[in-house]
Amino acid sequence: MASFLGRSDDQPLRLTAFRSACVIALLVASMVFGLVVSRPVTPVLDADGKPRDAALRFYQAVVERIQAGENYYVVAGSELQKIGYPTRSVFNWRLPTLAWLLGQLPSARAGQVLAFIWAATTLLIWLAVFFRNRYAIWQVLLGGLFVSGPVIYSLFPGTYLVHEFWAGTLIAMSLAAYARGWRHVSILSGLMALFFRELSLPFVFVMMVHAIVEGKRREAWLWLIGLLVFCGEFLLHWSIVSSLMTGHDQLQGREWIVFGGWSFVLNTAQMSPLLIVLPPWVAAIVLPLALIGLAFWRGAPGVRMGCMVWMYVLAFTIAGRPNNTAWGMMYAFVMPLGLLHVPHALVELRRSIHPKLKGSVKKEVNC
Repeated sequence: MASFLGRSDDQPLRLTAFRSACVIALLVASMVFGLVVSRPVTPVLDADGKPRDAALRFYQAVVERIQAGENYYVVAGSELQKIGYPTRSVFNWRLPTLAWLLGQLPSARAGQVLAFIWAATTLLIWLAVFFRNRYAIWQVLLGGLFVSGPVIYSLFPGTYLVHEFWAGTLIAMSLAAYARGWRHVSILSGLMALFFRELSLPFVFVMMVHAIVEGKRREAWLWLIGLLVFCGEFLLHWSIVSSLMTGHDQLQGREWIVFGGWSFVLNTAQMSPLLIVLPPWVAAIVLPLALIGLAFWRGAPGVRMGCMVWMYVLAFTIAGRPNNTAWGMMYAFVMPLGLLHVPHALVELRRSIHPKLKGSVKKEVNC
């Protein structure tokens, strides 16, 4: 998207009238189509904050049995069979990282506290980024609200069991640390996200490729080494799961490549807690605006974030069943930050179509 718009990292956008018209047409069309196909997301927690989804109850049972001293793979296989979930696909067996981590804690309350601390730390790093880059006060206030998603979710007792919550929070932390200039913290957080959920692969890929393109060889090597270590760990995971499978294990009923299209993408976007409580048509308006804002975000961190969000959005038009909306946590915690740059994007589009018109956003900053 960045190349289509004519941007390269910190360089200003140079748009032709035709390109600007295409962007505006795409923006309006996606909003209108979204209003037609948008639908509400079923909450994963009930009114008391307890897991409503069978998968959440499964994760809860696994953690409780690990805390009692049982082996993760034996427990996971047993609990998957109890809920009638397909066990012949290794991708239905979550990586043991989160279950092992929570299993070492003394109680569920401790897991929720850890989730809150991690989420709050991510929020504080983002606020430091906003102040360091001299964001306007309205950008600081709204930006803080937009990236408070992990903190909000951590206040609910069941969310700390969700792998996508941890991976999405770690991705948000990695991007914040990168924008702050803490490269090693960024790499460590991003790779940790990968070990919590393999759905973090697109993010790691984006970070590694941009490091290569930007000539940051050391950073690129660190991302690559971490990726290779993950591949080794996943192969070990695959081997263990395969050894536990029997002829009685249930086959996967449907694959994940179902072409859910824009409707499923909007459902994943609603994984932002700021959108899930609002009518679904709000996401149909917010997501296209956020994507445009991300595409116009100047600076290397903004380019990386924009590419990551766009990659997930495009991937989720193809992959993901209706019950996989939690996948949206991989990008929904940072996606709303694109709204901070929408005013600048609209001004740039207007200027490209009508060069003689003057006007600009009062303050545009680079992250």
